[in-house]
Amino acid sequence: MTYENFRDLLFARAKAAGFSDYELYYNAGTSFSVRVFKGEIDEYKNTESVGINFRGTIDGKMGYAYSERMDESVIEPLLKNAASNARIIEEEEQEKLYPGDKEYPKMDSQYNPKLDETSAAEKIAWALEMEKYAAGLDPRIKMINHCGIGNGESIMRIANSHGLDLSHRSNMASAALVALVEDVDGKVKNGYDYWNGRDFAEYDLQKIGRKAVDEALSYLGASSLESGAYPVILNNRMACDLFGTFAGIFNAESAQKGFSLLGKSKIGETIAAPHITLRDDAYYPGSLGGIPFDSEGVATQQKALIENGVLVNMLYNTKSAAKDGVKSTGNGFGRPLGTGRTHFYLVPGQTSYDELLKKAGRAVLVTSMGGLHSGTNTVSGDFSVSAEGFLVEDGSIVRPLEQITVAGNFYQVLKNIDVVGSDLRFPHPGGSGGTGMPSLLVHGLAISGL
Repeated sequence: MTYENFRDLLFARAKAAGFSDYELYYNAGTSFSVRVFKGEIDEYKNTESVGINFRGTIDGKMGYAYSERMDESVIEPLLKNAASNARIIEEEEQEKLYPGDKEYPKMDSQYNPKLDETSAAEKIAWALEMEKYAAGLDPRIKMINHCGIGNGESIMRIANSHGLDLSHRSNMASAALVALVEDVDGKVKNGYDYWNGRDFAEYDLQKIGRKAVDEALSYLGASSLESGAYPVILNNRMACDLFGTFAGIFNAESAQKGFSLLGKSKIGETIAAPHITLRDDAYYPGSLGGIPFDSEGVATQQKALIENGVLVNMLYNTKSAAKDGVKSTGNGFGRPLGTGRTHFYLVPGQTSYDELLKKAGRAVLVTSMGGLHSGTNTVSGDFSVSAEGFLVEDGSIVRPLEQITVAGNFYQVLKNIDVVGSDLRFPHPGGSGGTGMPSLLVHGLAISGL
């Protein structure tokens, strides 16, 4: 059954069942992945998925229903479940379907058909070769405990009774490797590297293997550090992890529920250092993500949340926007409806990574953090997490560090960022973008050691 036939039949029966308006959200995809271990295939997946989300208004209330099939037999259960769900909804603010926008952002193609031309046998061979290459780089390598490659495609479509009819297609490939090394005392350290792209011609298995092994080896001989106040450098990967953990504080929905110290009343206040600009952009050339509309059919935007240190906007879906009397920012994602990000990033500065090390003086470079969810309070902004990294002196890395703790408050971090690096990277792109950050030099963080 085609999508169009299913949509038309679903809408006709929804109207007959008493729904005053109705919407179909369709998400289908394919996914291939292979993971190898010690020269053999450890895990192999080649899957197809379909998700059908129906929502509609009946007796003045919005109800949801979901199915993983798209055929005529699921229509009646969908409508029945949505009606039952609507009856138990007790929220005062009811969701409303969106009729669409006049224009949607034009983006470069998010789909490359060449990815589908690469056979499974080729990808398996690449994964095996990547593992073999990395394992042979150094005698101190204990094992390659993760080595994999994959690619996937996603098709998102949304239509409703107000005339909305949108679609978006994207695909992406990825590869990753984790290397474990062991020193003479039996201490084990690991290193990680990855690649994301839309063309396997850009995939360099030797580069991934070498970077992962070099990172692991760099941690050998690590020791703790005396507790004290140090300037802290967060490399771009750790800056992504920290900002990703606290990104929800910029959701208007979170503020309205008391889960953020920000909100509409804080718009116009200075909440960060004057050189800090934080953006959420539907399309950023440095990332593989990007989408012209959100899960409600609202056109996505390029916008600042913090501009020159001042809070200028929050992230809204239609429901939270109506509550604050503003327009949605195109950040309504998921079913049930929530708030999500597109490309969430700090605008990079002009300082290279090496220059950042030189500016730091005697500092702690943090390259790994653990417990970012259990060790954080996303309401107050407080965090205290275990970390690894390096001691930096006079612009050079002196020795590796372990068994240290980094503690601070995210709201204070925004004010205490001294230098923003130029090395912006989006390490974990998703269908709508992802969090990307440059490396940061921050003061005001507490370092605790043994």
